[in-house]
Amino acid sequence: MLARAFRDNPLNVAVIGDSPARRLRCNRAGVAALLDSTRRHGLLLFAEAETKLLGALAAVPPSANPLPPPAPAVQFRTLLSQGFRVASRWGAIARRLQVLHPQRPHWYVASLGVEPAAQGRGLGAALLTRLLERADREGFPTYLETDRIRNVGFYEARGFRVEEQIALLGVPVWRMWRASN
Repeated sequence: MLARAFRDNPLNVAVIGDSPARRLRCNRAGVAALLDSTRRHGLLLFAEAETKLLGALAAVPPSANPLPPPAPAVQFRTLLSQGFRVASRWGAIARRLQVLHPQRPHWYVASLGVEPAAQGRGLGAALLTRLLERADREGFPTYLETDRIRNVGFYEARGFRVEEQIALLGVPVWRMWRASN
């Protein structure tokens, strides 16, 4: 589901290329790696309807920033599935974002995605609200990056503000911060 949700994001197109099938395959490997690390060190929230997974949020708590890498076997499978060029480009992006990552303790939204056919129904907002309520209870701010301009307004409506706009591989990426309430 997350692989489909991010298949057509601008950064995915820039890193992986024009083939939707290839982006989906590479995304599946990347999502598996993210979920492996998040399952062990972070927080996973899900939105389901009639036993079908429709949305997911992967978050990193203040105590786990940066998220430790996935298990070696998962890293190897990711490299084989994505290929060296794609994996190395994602690695370069991750290193650049890590340098820019805020240093003070915060919750980090590593990924928030909704099944494309289910977008616009409030599932992503409900998942994000669950995380923000927890961050507020704990007294921590929340941070994220997005490469979709339409997401900027979505996040601003939930209290985030743009800290900085950068370009990665020529793609605009907005770094966003939300103070705890």
